[in-house]
Amino acid sequence: MSSDIAISVKNLTKKYRIFGHPGDRIKQALTFGRVRFHREFTALQDVSFEIKRGETVGIIGRNGSGKSTLLQLICGILKPTVGAVEVNGRISALLELGAGFNPEFTGRENVYFQGTILGLSKEEMDSRFADIAAFADIGEFLDQPVRTYSSGMFVRLAFATAIHVDPDILVVDEALAVGDMAFQRKCFERLGQLLSDRQRVVLLVSHDLRQVERFCSRAIFLQSGKIMADGPAHDVCQLYCEKANEEIKLENSSAASWSRAKIDSSGEVELLNINIMDSNGQEIQEICPGDPLRVRIRFRLFVSLTQPELIVGTQAVDMQFLSSSTTAELGVPIRLEPGEHLVEYLLDQFPLAPGRYFIRFVIRDKTFRIVFAGEGLCPFLVIADSREFDRPPRLLDLKPEWVLCGVHY
Repeated sequence: MSSDIAISVKNLTKKYRIFGHPGDRIKQALTFGRVRFHREFTALQDVSFEIKRGETVGIIGRNGSGKSTLLQLICGILKPTVGAVEVNGRISALLELGAGFNPEFTGRENVYFQGTILGLSKEEMDSRFADIAAFADIGEFLDQPVRTYSSGMFVRLAFATAIHVDPDILVVDEALAVGDMAFQRKCFERLGQLLSDRQRVVLLVSHDLRQVERFCSRAIFLQSGKIMADGPAHDVCQLYCEKANEEIKLENSSAASWSRAKIDSSGEVELLNINIMDSNGQEIQEICPGDPLRVRIRFRLFVSLTQPELIVGTQAVDMQFLSSSTTAELGVPIRLEPGEHLVEYLLDQFPLAPGRYFIRFVIRDKTFRIVFAGEGLCPFLVIADSREFDRPPRLLDLKPEWVLCGVHY
């Protein structure tokens, strides 16, 4: 392996044996493997890449795509089924919460234990300990058993230890997600300092695509144990975002699969159907941010209602009300006779950002008695375009004007 290559992964495959019952292991052993009582699960399949010194690489993908398995193979925690991993340098890993720390040891003892594993002498750890303790900032808990730590305290100590043992390769697997915002900022500032040494490598697994794009020069996108893309972080993250949107659309092709409808009725009203329509009157289940929203509601009334109030609104996936409009604002007396009725609710622009939404429909009589109340109705999707990844998180999709240096944009 070339001296400028820190990590080389060649044709890496990792398979697990899945047994339906613990006793099946014994049965298979007694047959000397001639009869199989297991099925194989392939966590990684034929993965190959090289990472040069000085690179910061993000590993992205959905849960179960093989990210953590890949890191454990690189760190030597797991052995590959097929293929090989070559590492040139000292690895310091911050993997899943609790990995590498003995819960019965104190924090201080675990720090020295980690240093010993990485080949550092007691004298070398003594010279680093004050900096580790200051960075972790967990006070008197440093001399308490790790099993008494909160998840945040644990990750503070684990990260402080990992970055102060002079690693050639630092591996971080989503562990920083449990830290508070101030500590995460502190960690990434420290990582930035580490990267000033162009010989170090940082391998980061994260579900925060903006974090990966901002911090990593390169990204690897894993899907079902295979590499889907490997290249500049921005390009790979955008591809992942587009793939994720496609999968969401596929999952939501049957809107009933995520319906949360809840209906309360006095028996005087029957909801026949409620749909989202396009400008041509065709039923749809998705719109783009800023598109018109047209809701068509058909219901049957069994009694006459004088001066009823119809309320239509939108809800988020947590059923929070996002908008609500009422016919009472029209200032026009309404009378509904028994029979079928058609109501349409139109917005010139729907200003909500990409996500899942629902319709709320309520009918009240003139005494404000609720005759019908439906929530979580007619699920629909506001879809993202290819530029969504570049936009900041938000709920509303507003179209502002900007004035910069006296110029309107």
